[in-house]
Amino acid sequence: MKKIIAILSFMTILLNIAPVFALSEAESEHLRDMRVQPKEPKNAPRWEDYVPAKYENPRTDFRKAPAVTELTFGIILTDLIVTSPIGVPMICHSSTKLKNISYSKKKTKFFDGIEEAKTLPLEEQEQFYKKLLKKCKFKKMHID
Repeated sequence: MKKIIAILSFMTILLNIAPVFALSEAESEHLRDMRVQPKEPKNAPRWEDYVPAKYENPRTDFRKAPAVTELTFGIILTDLIVTSPIGVPMICHSSTKLKNISYSKKKTKFFDGIEEAKTLPLEEQEQFYKKLLKKCKFKKMHID
């Protein structure tokens, strides 16, 4: 019994102290800004300017086939009023997965293109960037 009380009191103390060690939002933002950024040419497009903030760092652990299957079942389940509370979240979740897959592929293509452009002379880089943005189907999202 004494061991249980000692363990419970120790856990209570740890749970009360844990938030003290968490970083505030401002500190985490500061640390995020301090990361080493790869050097890009001055006229190079930035990834953050062309994608929604939600997909700046897309997850890469999704596969397309299960996401499409989940989307299909979600659409089928929304047909009946009884099962629609199950189907609608399935549709939202699977569409988010598909967007993550899409932006992950675009990110790979984009940064491979940026690396390729570094090998080109400065005169050709501007044209290459335009072709790269067209290839990735990007339009500027954020206004500086």
